[in-house]
Amino acid sequence: MGQELVNTRDVYNVMRRALGFMDGTVLQHGEITGYIFYNMLKYEGICNNMELAEYTLIGMLHDLGMIKTGYKDGVVKCETTNVWAHSVYGYLFLKYLSPVGDKAEVVLYHHLPHYLHAKIKSNYLKVTEYLTLADKMDVFMRLEGHGMEKDYFVKSANINFSAKALEVFNAAQAQFHFLEKLKTDEYQQEMLELFDSVSFSEKQKKGFLEMLVYAIDFRSQQTVIHTMSTKMFALEIGRLMRMPAMDLQALYYGALLHDIGKIVIPLSILEAPRRLTDEEMRIMKAHVIITDRILRGILDDRIVDVAVRHHEKLDGTGYPLGLKAEDLSVLERITAVADILSALYGKRSYKDSFPPEKIKGILQSDADNGKICGQVVQVAISNFESIIHNYEKERDETMDRYMEISNQYDSIYERFKEFDT
Repeated sequence: MGQELVNTRDVYNVMRRALGFMDGTVLQHGEITGYIFYNMLKYEGICNNMELAEYTLIGMLHDLGMIKTGYKDGVVKCETTNVWAHSVYGYLFLKYLSPVGDKAEVVLYHHLPHYLHAKIKSNYLKVTEYLTLADKMDVFMRLEGHGMEKDYFVKSANINFSAKALEVFNAAQAQFHFLEKLKTDEYQQEMLELFDSVSFSEKQKKGFLEMLVYAIDFRSQQTVIHTMSTKMFALEIGRLMRMPAMDLQALYYGALLHDIGKIVIPLSILEAPRRLTDEEMRIMKAHVIITDRILRGILDDRIVDVAVRHHEKLDGTGYPLGLKAEDLSVLERITAVADILSALYGKRSYKDSFPPEKIKGILQSDADNGKICGQVVQVAISNFESIIHNYEKERDETMDRYMEISNQYDSIYERFKEFDT
């Protein structure tokens, strides 16, 4: 699409900030594990910069499955009890939703004791051993309540982790002094420099952010479909309105990320089998503010405004800022209509999908009453059938992946439980 609005460093920073809003401890554990992992791989010299960047992201996201399995009892408990659940989900998110699916086994096996490696086949066992060691080192050195004995790394070599990986860790520390950098937060600048040194393709950037958003949404089938359909409807309308390529790029990222703030909204509210109470609605509305806090200062303001203004109305009755028509760009108006169209066309826990004529009638009524943009609504209504047709093709692909992840989780989890006996 020409000039890039989102660069590789931006993708890394959005992921960091989103995980931080989810839980600061989850972020810090992933970030430090990823940094140790990076230094071990850098010392070995087996990866180029692009591969180092990919593996560093994998290290940071190695506990991504906790979004689905829960983490409220703390990272340490998740890291030491029922470790298979979040490992399997993290693997499946990476395999089916990310541009590094070929490397996903690194996450799948990172809690498997070294002595059991002979029972599995993987092209990534060596790298997995490094991630395992990096993960255990952060738990041992920094996280309280780990229950690991002081001589753990003496007694457990080639049992719980690879002795070779420990050798690489010590050699990397001797050469790079990365543990000292962790004490001063100098490591964060080193990570930014790594992601400045590589350039992910547009497909990779979109893939990583889609993985993050869909992993967040995976807690609820309705939210998975809503994010995807809002993005799809916005792009379809934008193309029909002949928006320039750069505007379509802003529209894509803004619509994709418009509900990223729901990472902090309780599932009981997201999936309430009824209309929300006033207090629940107050909490739900906060997702827009959180979205702004996650994205603002990282991404281009056009993208952020598209993401956070999808609930504003032309007459000033929307939220969170009560903006009016003169404050809202065409891209923001398109996303607002796309969000409503998604809500009306999609099934929710408390309603079925509305029929096409009812959807068109509601959109037209809102436009006539000065709530949403009449020009955008006219494009949506005039091209309703083609917009829905194109959307349903992508919806089916997304739901196929959703079901594949759900189905594979059960079978893989059962197989991994055998390792506990």
